[in-house]
Amino acid sequence: MLYAEESAGLVFEGGSAAVSTLITFLLGLGIVFIGLIALIVIIKVMGAIMRNVGKKKPEPVPIKAEPEKAPEPESDRGEIIAAVSAAIATVMGENVSGIRIVSFKKAE
Repeated sequence: MLYAEESAGLVFEGGSAAVSTLITFLLGLGIVFIGLIALIVIIKVMGAIMRNVGKKKPEPVPIKAEPEKAPEPESDRGEIIAAVSAAIATVMGENVSGIRIVSFKKAE
């Protein structure tokens, strides 16, 4: 390869322009694949580290199972009815005193 040096930098002469293009292409391709391989190695190393960190967790202490208690019935239905009434009045755009709830049943 013959190089002629100019003020703007190195310039290829004659038939070496194709060689220069090929070298640039191969260098670019090589750099990309080296970067991808480096990413794969980094991800594998991080995965191994995280697996080791995950293994070091202490085992939980077993807790004595208590018998399940039945849910206690609502002792103050008045509060629930008041909240539902306020929500309905807000949606309807009326005052709470302007609506009357006739029945209140639990949906199953």
